[in-house]
Formats: sequence, structure tokens, C-alpha cells
Amino acid sequence: MPERTSVQQQKTKELKIFSVQVVTLDQIRNDKRKLTLIYIIKSLKEVSEKGLSYLINYLKEEKKKDLGYNITKIGNKIIVKELNEDIKLLLYAGIIEMDPKTKKLRLTSNGQEFLESIKVVDKDLEQLLQLIEEYRNKIIAIDEEISLMTVSISGKKT
Repeated sequence: MPERTSVQQQKTKELKIFSVQVVTLDQIRNDKRKLTLIYIIKSLKEVSEKGLSYLINYLKEEKKKDLGYNITKIGNKIIVKELNEDIKLLLYAGIIEMDPKTKKLRLTSNGQEFLESIKVVDKDLEQLLQLIEEYRNKIIAIDEEISLMTVSISGKKT
């Protein structure tokens, strides 16, 4: 009888390493783009990342209000790479959170306290918040479209 050799299978775990720049509240306090983003999220109460991308694009194209983001359009899709990075940093800092069900961003209680501690009085910011009010219905429509897609996808899984 031939001798059986048992081949041991090696189990390996893959370790993925990625680097994230550590950001402090003081750095956010001194970064106008991130502060503006926080005020936009506060103004809209809840908003998806896609809704924010469209809002930034509307402000830049229609109102000539540049918030410091580079916008790339591929077909009907709007990509704002720096926005994604800013959102990750604000999530990491605990200023905003993402609702796990709706995937919408909103301010945390720490974010509210952070804004109250700053109290920025800026005419440009007030003007920006008024412009956001003009686009509120468009952004809500985009977010509702995402919500409907999410519900139909999750409905198919069950």
C-alpha cells in the first residue's frame, strides 16, 4: 500500500495597511474648507455624500461659489475626491456620523458643541447658507432617489 502523505494547508490572513492622516480639532478649526462642510451638513440636517457632491457642483457652476474642491464629471456622475477625504477625517474626528440605515451624514453632539465653541460670524458663510437653502429641494430629491434605490436593493435580498 502506498504511503499517504498528508498535505497541511496553510491558512494565511491578509493584512491590509493604509495610512490616514491624524487630524485634530484645532486643525479642523483652522481649515476653512472642512468648517464650511460642517456648516453645510448642519444646515441640511442630513445629507448623503452624493447630495453633497451635487451641491458643491451646483454652487460652483451656477453660483460661481468655489468651495475649494476639484470636481470631475464622468457622464452624469460627479466625483469630488477631496470631499470623500474630508468626510473621512470628520467621521474620524467624531464631528459627523453616518446613519447606518440611510447612509446619510449628520452632525454628532460633539460636532454641535464644536461649532458652538467656534461661533464663526462670516458674511460669506451666511451667504453660502442662503444659497444652500435655494438648493435644498434638489438635494433632498437626490437623497430620496438614493433612499429608494437602497430600499429596493435591500428588499430584493430578503
